[in-house]
Amino acid sequence: MPATDFDLLVTGHETEGVLAAVAALRAGARVALAAPAGALLGGLLTEDGLAFVDRDSRHLIPPQDSPHDGLFGQFLARAGVPLVALEARRGHATLEEMLAGVTRLEGDATAVRLEAGRIVAVTVGGQEVTSRHVIDATPDLDLAELAGMRFATGFQEYGDARSLGISPLPLVYGVTPAMIMETCRALSADSALEALKQRVFGDRAFLELGAGDDYVLVGPPHLGLAYHRWRDAQGFPAGPYPFEADGFNVAVLGPAVTSWNGLIYFARDPQAALRLSREGADVFFREEAARFGRFLREGLGWRDARVELPRGVYVRQTRHALDVHHRLTLAELAAGYAEGSVGTFSYYADFRGFHSPHVPGPVTGHVILGAGLASAVRNLGLASRAGGYTPFAHSFCRLVQYNATLGTALGVAAAQAGEDLGVVPAAAIREELSRQGALAADPAGFERNPVVAAALRADPIISREG
Repeated sequence: MPATDFDLLVTGHETEGVLAAVAALRAGARVALAAPAGALLGGLLTEDGLAFVDRDSRHLIPPQDSPHDGLFGQFLARAGVPLVALEARRGHATLEEMLAGVTRLEGDATAVRLEAGRIVAVTVGGQEVTSRHVIDATPDLDLAELAGMRFATGFQEYGDARSLGISPLPLVYGVTPAMIMETCRALSADSALEALKQRVFGDRAFLELGAGDDYVLVGPPHLGLAYHRWRDAQGFPAGPYPFEADGFNVAVLGPAVTSWNGLIYFARDPQAALRLSREGADVFFREEAARFGRFLREGLGWRDARVELPRGVYVRQTRHALDVHHRLTLAELAAGYAEGSVGTFSYYADFRGFHSPHVPGPVTGHVILGAGLASAVRNLGLASRAGGYTPFAHSFCRLVQYNATLGTALGVAAAQAGEDLGVVPAAAIREELSRQGALAADPAGFERNPVVAAALRADPIISREG
């Protein structure tokens, strides 16, 4: 059989795509992964710098001690993640090791050939590759777009021009967790910042300040507000992406090495967000990283602070696939919708920058296979934060662990399916994942959902989803 003919072709080097390929290989499939030359495997979690991993809220114990995080948890354990902090190079090297036996193709998918509602060939790096099934694991479903998939953008279907925030993810050297905690306590006691917090956020609830072995959780927004105040005092222009203060998730990667997630900016133009997602940080974000470094040194007095910006930025929301077997809603997740469930996941509905009353507690939801199955292309799976989710479900389902769980299920389906990826029963997929020791299905947490569901129904913004 030629080396260009496979049971499954995965396009994209995100974590969810790599784990889909690994699960398919372990299920007996002939698998290829197409990724750009020189890319760090893991995508958002590695080359784009999201070192603070958003893990299932039920399992905040060391990954090696958690039996319910599936193949994603196995990856974190092998990468030596203490709790939430993933070092980029180690993440890439771990995914490389896990891919042993998968054929590697260099390049992006640039064309697809369709026949009778199926992709029969994909052009990668100038070479046509044939495969019985294809999984698009690119962040914005670029291959699915080539295959004719339609998309919705941001919250526009609800008559709202906004979308979730965009974050550069700077690495900060020369600052210790103790310095961060001490400074944040002092800023919280600043009466002017507290008054500014009340004016900007009103009664919005924030998480508390806290720390663990590999993280600092800067829940209160005072540090972000201090940066906002400092930027204004320096006369920096708003630029193309207005800034909004918020809290920070800080991953501790070494004694004085931290990765920051919480600088929130907004793209007015959906195409600008899509461009940032595909191309990485532009001039504005590189300049803004330098400004943030100045603020740490001059505004906070951390004189040894040095900032380095990874290649990418964290674009939380670009678009959402419409042509899927089941477009999943946040209300369904909270109500325990389980048809086609291939696992579970629990996390907070995180509307970064989209102001809405606080949703109490985490949502525990099923990972629904139909949200990752293209309806018009019978052999195309979608393991991506641009998958078949409504904008509000996206706040939950965009998280890497959710899509990694979906990706592993799609990989197994590709190993088991004939011509149509969508005919494999969820029970058969779960059985194979269980055999692999990779079934992420935990019944804990669903008892809290009725409270969340009631809050969603009462929210005049989120209720638009229905």
